[in-house]
Parts: sequence; C-alpha cells; structure tokens
Amino acid sequence: HPKMFKLAYAFAMCFIFFIAFGGYNIYFTPTSIISIDINPSIEIGINRLNKVISVEGYNEDGVDFANSLDILYDDYEDAIDEVLQSETIKTCLAKDEFLSVAVVEIDGTQSEDILQYVSNCTSGHKNSYCYGLSSDDASSAHSLGLSYGKYNIYQELHSCGSHITPEEASEMTMKELRQMLYDLDPESENASSQNYSCDNYSSEHGHGNGHGSGNGNGYGKHYGQN
Repeated sequence: HPKMFKLAYAFAMCFIFFIAFGGYNIYFTPTSIISIDINPSIEIGINRLNKVISVEGYNEDGVDFANSLDILYDDYEDAIDEVLQSETIKTCLAKDEFLSVAVVEIDGTQSEDILQYVSNCTSGHKNSYCYGLSSDDASSAHSLGLSYGKYNIYQELHSCGSHITPEEASEMTMKELRQMLYDLDPESENASSQNYSCDNYSSEHGHGNGHGSGNGNGYGKHYGQN
C-alpha cells in the first residue's frame, strides 16, 4: 500500500537520522580535558574513543600555540607526545619554567589512564606536575576565561588573600603564579618552593586539590613528589 510504504520510509529515514545524529554527538562530546599550562595555556578535549576533538588556547600565547599544533582527531597519546616534544614546551622548560598538566574528568573513567600516560611522558622533568580534577570543581574556570590548570592555582591565590584578577592570572606563567603563592603561603603544595616531577605516582584520595593532600578542590589523584 503506497501510504504504508511512505510511512515506513519516513520512519526509516528518521531512524537513520537519529542514529547518525546520536553518533555525531557522541564523537564530539568530550569525556576528558587535558589542561597544559606553562604559558602558553591550552586545553585538549578527548572523546570516549580517546581521540582529540578540540584544541583551544586560553591566553594569547596559548591561541598561537594551539594554532601551530596538528593534533585534531589524533589519539591522545600521539597528541600529548607532539605537545610535550614541541619547541614551544622545550624552550619553556629549558628556561626553568614550570609545567602543569591537569586531567579533568568529565564523564567516564579514562582520565586515570590519561593521567598515567602524561606522568610517563613528563617523567624526568623536575619542574612538572600532573594531577586530576573533577569537572564540578573546575566548572567556573571557563566563565573566568581561565584554563582549568590556571584556575586551580588562581583559587589557591585567592584563598591566601590575593586580589589577582583572572585576566592577570591568564597572562602570567605558572612559575610566576607559584612564586606569588609562595610569597603568600610558603607551605602551599602548589608554591614555588616545591620541585615536582611526574615520575612518582600517588593515589591518595580525599577532597584534595589534585595534590592528594585533602585540602582543596580536586578528586585527589596526583603524580608528583617534593
């Protein structure tokens, strides 16, 4: 019957559309974010298939750096390798700058694997620190124009009485921010007196700030040592 055929055809087209649209949404929905801050500051969005689906800069240097990278749709392992082996990051580390890598868990459980991989990649760099954050704890970062990594130390600065603005924090290096925090609170685990490396895994839990010490705003996974 022609009417039944048209109805069946319309139903089939709708089904195909919803399947295709759903697949598109799944692919381009991030389940983890890797925030890499040294100055530049960039964030890499990872989907549930471990593919890079976004690369964004969160300050002027970060935008330039993000535009220079060719990592979109790569596996996150290859993307991290390219970022950390780039001349931009190598030059910063050679100047004794501080590298912060925050892995933000949005949906799923892949963030621990990503954090483990980042730890292995940065092993041996004394001025590097890898840690995990939950999306709830970092939810206000982008509204302030800050990457997740910069937002983490920005919060600590304000808790110590600093009046630094998000705009100022965005353009400062992580080393400068940590020095400012050390001047306010030498005991802070994010302060410049600490030389972290990512070659020692700790999985202490609590309501900590990603340092595993139970005194701030993360889900408490970190790699690092004093």
